[in-house]
Amino acid sequence: MKRSALFVVVATLSALTQPTGAAAQGLCEPLRQFIESVKPDETRTLEFHTSWGSDFRDSNDEQVLSAKRCIHNGYEPAKAVCAYLMQNGAVEFSGNNAKSALMCLSRKTHFADRLVLDGIELSLTYRTDDRGSNVDIKYSHDEKLGGMVLSITARGY
Repeated sequence: MKRSALFVVVATLSALTQPTGAAAQGLCEPLRQFIESVKPDETRTLEFHTSWGSDFRDSNDEQVLSAKRCIHNGYEPAKAVCAYLMQNGAVEFSGNNAKSALMCLSRKTHFADRLVLDGIELSLTYRTDDRGSNVDIKYSHDEKLGGMVLSITARGY
């Protein structure tokens, strides 16, 4: 009995290290809508914070396995991305969230099996038929809160 339970845990953890096409696709619609909604000369940012093994520094509860929070700054399209990430975003392997976001915006981008992302900062242009946005994706250690933060900023043009 113990051996089967251990196998299930190991298999589950292995699956969590890979963003599947389905997982990335669930994020794609709200993320693309968020970026496409940003008007010319407007900047919108969302932040998805994750902590594995403890709570955030500004919390009183230190006895948690993981924590996550999402800051959407009251912007409705960002709220939809946050809702998805709060429900489905990875915490232990939170780099998968950044990989998924990049795969949503660059549909031909794929990552090697077992690639663990420790940090990334990149800028790209995402266009619609009418206009576009300059998009910054940053995934890094969060010096203020602890844990990791995925920040997505869209600057419309």
